Amino acid sequence: MTPQSLKHGLAAPYARLLGEAGEATPELVVIDAGLATSMQTEVFAARFPDRYFNIGIAEQHAVGLASGLARAGMIPVVHSFSNFLARRAHDQIAISVAWPGCNVKLVGGSCGLFDGRNGPSHMAIDDLGAMASLPNMTVIEPSDACQAAALFRAMLAAPGPAYFRLRRFGAAPDLAPQSDPAEGTRWIRRGDMPAVSLIACGTMLETAIEAAVMLDDHGIASDLLHVAVLKPLDADALIDSARRTGVVAVIENHVASSGFGSIVADALGPLGIRIGRLALPDRFLPAGSPAWQARVAELSAEDIAVRVSELIGER
Repeated sequence: MTPQSLKHGLAAPYARLLGEAGEATPELVVIDAGLATSMQTEVFAARFPDRYFNIGIAEQHAVGLASGLARAGMIPVVHSFSNFLARRAHDQIAISVAWPGCNVKLVGGSCGLFDGRNGPSHMAIDDLGAMASLPNMTVIEPSDACQAAALFRAMLAAPGPAYFRLRRFGAAPDLAPQSDPAEGTRWIRRGDMPAVSLIACGTMLETAIEAAVMLDDHGIASDLLHVAVLKPLDADALIDSARRTGVVAVIENHVASSGFGSIVADALGPLGIRIGRLALPDRFLPAGSPAWQARVAELSAEDIAVRVSELIGER
């Protein structure tokens, strides 16, 4: 069967990346939980059929299989939607992967706002908290296609379990060409006498850049930083900026409870600095387009600019 992405001549960035990794790493195997088209694994399946296992909608089994393959010296990369891994297979991930420190890589797609059209059953709003709470687990959410490639390769080269969070639609090619995409925490811009530190998590960088420009237009300078490796967190740049501004706004595609904002608060708490958490609301959102859901969640660029202005005014 010809993969859909090849049939249309549109091999997506992740599909190409996975194929390149398979070529470079003979011990890499792909496990798919019935989502070959959605997770872009079908290209790998066509190139390496003996190293591809589509086991259907059985996420717990996928993780158990991956644990066994890792113990046999393979590098299994498990693919499913973020929600299905973080909720359905969490016990297997904790006991069969994180606890023994197996070299299993978990790739979760359709995170947060970027799969809102399928409603709460598919919209991962709590997966970062579920994964980051596990000992031994590295947690990664890249901002764009360029960074996804750099951090995916780094993840495969590093031993131990990792969770790689991907958006399903509309990832930009390269949002920060001036920076090193392999850096887990990076400066995007340093403001001139900044009034606030904007800290964007993963896929929220594009929106945060737009919000920073809007703030500029209203005379509010800001530092903008991006974090792609949530755990372990490299907090040095965040601390540097927070000391410069005295106010921090954390922007994430996840509920506030146990999410990226909690990780940042743990790192910056001793500084006694005001931290505003711009996150998904504490409720299940109805199905809708990402743009519509962002407005409902008050996470559009316009909403972020307004909320940051209010945060600065409250200090």
